Amino acid sequence: MATGYVAGVVRGLFNAVFQPRRFVQSRTDNYAAGWVWTALEMNRLAVVYVVNLALYAVPLTLAGIGVQSTAAAPSWFEALAGGLADPTALWQFLSALIQNSAFLTVAAVLTLVNYHAAVLLTLNSKGVLQTAHTITYSTSAYLAGLFSLVWYLSQSATTEVAAAFVIAIQKEFIYFFIDALGSEFTLASGRPDAVNVAAVSQEGQFVLAALVGCVLYYLYSMYLGARINHGASRFTGFLVLLAVAAAPALYIVGTILAYSLNIVG
Repeated sequence: MATGYVAGVVRGLFNAVFQPRRFVQSRTDNYAAGWVWTALEMNRLAVVYVVNLALYAVPLTLAGIGVQSTAAAPSWFEALAGGLADPTALWQFLSALIQNSAFLTVAAVLTLVNYHAAVLLTLNSKGVLQTAHTITYSTSAYLAGLFSLVWYLSQSATTEVAAAFVIAIQKEFIYFFIDALGSEFTLASGRPDAVNVAAVSQEGQFVLAALVGCVLYYLYSMYLGARINHGASRFTGFLVLLAVAAAPALYIVGTILAYSLNIVG
């Protein structure tokens, strides 16, 4: 059984890199075979996502990312943990695990909503399960890879300049909308500083190239999902892709507007 699981993981990784079309292709026959098969497929997708989420979040947490060493376990948790383990250490680990998992999960949910809204508006939807399949596989592979690389940049001393470059790009993106809306909203860290790109280490260059690769794979998988799983045309697939790409922009604009309306502090 373990051998079969490992073989499945290896096959999945191979398809994710070399055959993304096969990687994101849904089980159309099962989805059309009635509610029992639909429920089984939904359960299977949930298991796939949870397992891949654990493969992403657990190593990060074990590496100490997100762990607050000063956080004390609440009394109710100490009583629950009993003598099984050090309550404080376990609380810090679980808190960091939830936090690390939340980033990917929120991104997946936002993408799913935008993606399915796009296929519905373009009258190409073949069901939410087709969308769920696309998002589950593309998110757990390419987006998880993207987040992992960003975490690596932030933790490695040899990629500090590359990390600063990525942060500067993110800030520029946010401030583009702040300036366009004429908002007084500001980031706590201020506007982006100039980064000497020529000083990026060879390791940093490799990670940046991998980041670009993950982004391209992720977007391409979204396009393939629209084309294969929903039967969309090339033009419609491109529109769906634009909707996915617009998700971060909509989130930023919504945050800025909420600040302007004093909904958030």
